Amino acid sequence: MSLWHSSRTGIRPVSPAERNYGFWDLFWNWFGDGSNASSWYFGGLLALAGLPFLFENTFFWTPLIIIPWATLAYIAYRYGATTVVLARPVLGTLGASLFLGLSETFVQIGWTTVTTYIGAASLVQIWNFSGSPAVSGSPPRKELVAAILMIAFLQGTAAALGHVSIKILKWVSSLLLLGFGGMETWKVLSEWDLHRIFSFRSTASPLSIPQLLDISFINVWTWIQVGDFARFSRSGRVAVMGSWLGLWLGQAWFVMVGALGVIGLGLATGHLDPGDGDPSRLMARLGLSYVALSVILLSSVSVSASNLYGAGMAFWAFLTRKGHPVSSSGALLAVSSVQIFTAFVPLFFQTFLGYFTTFLTTIGGVFIPLWSLVLVDYLFCRKGVLDPEGLFGFSPGTAYWFRGGFNPSGLLSLCAGTGFYYGLGHFFPAWSAWTGIAIPTILWTGAVYLFLVRMRMNELVSFPRG
Repeated sequence: MSLWHSSRTGIRPVSPAERNYGFWDLFWNWFGDGSNASSWYFGGLLALAGLPFLFENTFFWTPLIIIPWATLAYIAYRYGATTVVLARPVLGTLGASLFLGLSETFVQIGWTTVTTYIGAASLVQIWNFSGSPAVSGSPPRKELVAAILMIAFLQGTAAALGHVSIKILKWVSSLLLLGFGGMETWKVLSEWDLHRIFSFRSTASPLSIPQLLDISFINVWTWIQVGDFARFSRSGRVAVMGSWLGLWLGQAWFVMVGALGVIGLGLATGHLDPGDGDPSRLMARLGLSYVALSVILLSSVSVSASNLYGAGMAFWAFLTRKGHPVSSSGALLAVSSVQIFTAFVPLFFQTFLGYFTTFLTTIGGVFIPLWSLVLVDYLFCRKGVLDPEGLFGFSPGTAYWFRGGFNPSGLLSLCAGTGFYYGLGHFFPAWSAWTGIAIPTILWTGAVYLFLVRMRMNELVSFPRG
């Protein structure tokens, strides 16, 4: 029976005819995602660490951190696989569909609540012509609810229409972001004396350098819909370079503008506050409130539509874990509807920053170990060769069925990596403050997996190159 028959596969591979994403399609997709409000905030945090580290992180560490993530894009392109399918050689056919199918669904919807709230709160502040920080203040509840509903409806509609509508949205929003964001950039650069800005030295940063590097890893490695879009690429080069350059340049641009804005306002007021990286506050100060409104609305809808598409693909994989065909459009409609209600979750926290911190900490401990396993397995255990029938088949005895559909080595390694991630900072705070958490977790998780694989070699199936 053909691999492409949907009754044989829980989530089918992309056919050659569906590979319609060129370089610029993928570039604008990730450029638009990187150019979001959270990048402004991160830029504000980096600014307090000093300009040398700001430039080092933006132009050295971040591009390096994106390379492993872009490798996932290549694997997805090569096999036409969604993000969930990428994890099947490590977690097993059912393990990936159950664990990653659910976790990606919840995490992507969680990211949507972040961007929706930031966008809605900022819009309320701008509507009221207030320069107070959108996420640390308390916007009027009725207006905030109206703004959340408006953004949730727009992004849910775009996501429910599928990847073709999202590709069009990304083109439109990214090009408009270039225009509006360019106005913001020019205003920031022309408002303050650049010589004074570039003479700025570090101050008391709320986060250490290793902690800022950890956030960089989380900001990149939790864009877990990477495979969901890269599988449509026309070539491996498009998948890697479009994803890598798009995400890096989008993030770098907004990080730098946010950082320079924080420093400029700090020099002007005598008080450095990373909250000044909030675009609504910064642009209100510069008299560009409606430009900020346009940027926030575009970035919120664009980023969230991408997140919701990833959530829909993950939910689709979860629903089809037993091999029964389910409509992908139905899964997209389901998550697009659910996110309208979950968008209000941050309102139940005492502060938005409390919700955001909890969310980031949680997802980092899951996906940094997971992608470490996927990359170690692909590069070192399987030498860059996967079995397509095993990736998409649901029959016992296929390459990635392992034991009852689960890979014990992968699941144990994931538990070890997640426990290490959460435990390091709790039990060894001095050590984690010096080394950070992300890189030690990557090394530990990979080492545990390689050890377990060596002890249980029968779980790995070798395939000829070609």
